[in-house]
Amino acid sequence: MLKHYQQWIKSCFFTFIFLISALINQLNAKKNLFGKVTLPLGKVMVLGEEKQTWQKAKFNQSVFNNEKIKTLKKSRCEVKIDKTQIVRIGENAVIRLENPNDKDNGIFIESGHAWLNAKPGKGQKVRVRTPTAVAAIRGTIYRLDCTTNHSTFNVYDGNVEVTPFKEDGITLEDTSFNVKKGESFTLVKDFEKYKKEQQKALREFQKKQQSDFDSFMKEQSDGFKKFKTDQLKGFAKFKSGHFTRKKIDKKADRSSEWVKWNRKRDRLNK
Repeated sequence: MLKHYQQWIKSCFFTFIFLISALINQLNAKKNLFGKVTLPLGKVMVLGEEKQTWQKAKFNQSVFNNEKIKTLKKSRCEVKIDKTQIVRIGENAVIRLENPNDKDNGIFIESGHAWLNAKPGKGQKVRVRTPTAVAAIRGTIYRLDCTTNHSTFNVYDGNVEVTPFKEDGITLEDTSFNVKKGESFTLVKDFEKYKKEQQKALREFQKKQQSDFDSFMKEQSDGFKKFKTDQLKGFAKFKSGHFTRKKIDKKADRSSEWVKWNRKRDRLNK
């Protein structure tokens, strides 16, 4: 009698586990799957919708709309949206996965560096939002660097349609900029703040490079100073901010570990 009772308890337990698993799978199925974290390197964290605690991302982990992903120092990750769409996130970045009303895939990059290789389906776009603009892309490879004050789009293939936000940071302007292959486009909300940011970066670089072998370091410092000075040239006023358009700096790209790594990953994912 006792043996039959134990078997019944065991059977009920496994049935309960099965039902709970089925319920969890059903709930996940109702979520809008965004993609999978196919390559988490370093400290990559995921924050579930309506959750308070960040969890470390796992290899091939499914991520859903309205979840957040962040990378810490010396960390990066790759998220595969489907067979033709990939977004990679550099260190110290925060992004939110979104589902716009028109069912296009959406990403809100709050800050940091990102690389997008996006070839969505027929008639479909990937929309990328930053604190200063919204970019609509189709069949595009581009690099994005942004803060709460500025966004820079470097387009390597295809084109990007960039629409700035108005001063309220919510409403879009009625004018868009088409950024073509080989172009770098920077949009700044507060230009005075941007100039101070560039000057601060220059001072920090010069302070970091102070040493006894000044001849070499002076050459490096002068080069960096020219680079930062050039960044402030060519800006034009546009309604709620400033913008500049120029060619991508190929020399800087050749020495950028971030660019080289993404190029290599793109070749591997073909």
